[in-house]
Amino acid sequence: MSNDAYLRGLLGQQDLTQEQLDSLRALRAKIEGQIRALPKLERVYYGGSFGKHTMIREQFDLDIVAYWPSDCGYPLKDIYAAVGKVLRDNWTYVTPKTVAWELPFQGGFHIDLVPGRALDGTFRYANLHRRDTGASLQTSIKVHIDTVSDSGRREAIRLMKLWRVRKRVPFKKSLALELMTIEGCKGIPTAELEKQLLAAFCHIRDNILTAKVVDPANSNNVISDEMTYGEKLAVQTAAKAAIDAQFWNQVFSV
Repeated sequence: MSNDAYLRGLLGQQDLTQEQLDSLRALRAKIEGQIRALPKLERVYYGGSFGKHTMIREQFDLDIVAYWPSDCGYPLKDIYAAVGKVLRDNWTYVTPKTVAWELPFQGGFHIDLVPGRALDGTFRYANLHRRDTGASLQTSIKVHIDTVSDSGRREAIRLMKLWRVRKRVPFKKSLALELMTIEGCKGIPTAELEKQLLAAFCHIRDNILTAKVVDPANSNNVISDEMTYGEKLAVQTAAKAAIDAQFWNQVFSV
């Protein structure tokens, strides 16, 4: 078996079952039905790995985005609080996060609901309420999805996410891992998985300590700043180990 065949076999093992996909869609529909009771809610759609088609069966969650129109008249803080109240009225466990509300489930799975207010009628960009600072965060989940889709690196990204899970690599934000993978794979044919992974690992090893990884939807959001220097060192060490491994099953062993 060639190395690429082995890697593609790994990818196949990480596909979600139809039952799992149906369950995620049913949960989204249930939650959407609950928050639709809030006035002027305009758009609800998938974000995160479901929206980007980069989920792995080993570990996944579900991101749901709920946007109010720019002229709704509601302060961001009130939108965030209202969504939290609805969720707490309907679910036993609800945890506030930086810009989202988390619904934890058994086995480590969780749902993040991200409320926001669109900048205009396209609903492409939005302001989110930051619970930790009280400020607003401008970003675009749609741009994040398009960035991954347009890169052609979904397969490589899924394998890098599997490496992160199995080796407990402290990439705090999936978007940071995705962007560094995309950058590292530049110029390499999308069909060549082994070359893409090696290039991604080398890019991370050489740049994780100093790279300024920014949100493609807003350059003022420096994603790499959310990792400590110690976490970056641990990521670099893990990338070095992956490069030095003799066989791919060592890179992806638990």
